[in-house]
Amino acid sequence: MKNNNDIDTTQLIEALLFLENRPVNIQYISKITGKNKKEIKESIALLVKRFQETGSSLIISENESDDYHMTISPSLYDHLGKYYDSRRKIRLSTQALETLAIIAYKQPITRMEIEKIRGVQVSHIIRILLEHKLIQFLGKKDVPGKPLLYGTTDNFLKYFGLLSLKDLPPISEFEKI
Repeated sequence: MKNNNDIDTTQLIEALLFLENRPVNIQYISKITGKNKKEIKESIALLVKRFQETGSSLIISENESDDYHMTISPSLYDHLGKYYDSRRKIRLSTQALETLAIIAYKQPITRMEIEKIRGVQVSHIIRILLEHKLIQFLGKKDVPGKPLLYGTTDNFLKYFGLLSLKDLPPISEFEKI
């Protein structure tokens, strides 16, 4: 599949997924390649087939929102994870994980709202999560005092191996526990 500049669309999408190193949606791929959804899906199918047929260590994951992510085969994580896995580089306390979960499920959310749910002060934990780029400022809430709103980042998704927030387990699973 060649485009107007004689560049192979499949190769272009492969390079794009490699360079982005995060989930990428069809609209973004279309913007970069100039191709429509059908052509993009055909090229991605060719890539998936090529990776499978050649026994490549690479795979392309897709979620229900048509987000695509190039990563390595899960079977290789055991061996390579100790060298490259970002989850091993960042050690989060139980308190930080609890705060991060609240932000992930309730975003956008203010510090005061998090503190009301947790019942403890979270300024220090928010600072740590910001330093690790697991959360970010999303703006200010339109209420008196204009408190900052927080939400998760692409690093959060990567840290937990998610393509999108839709891949988080339903909150009802935790209520059963």
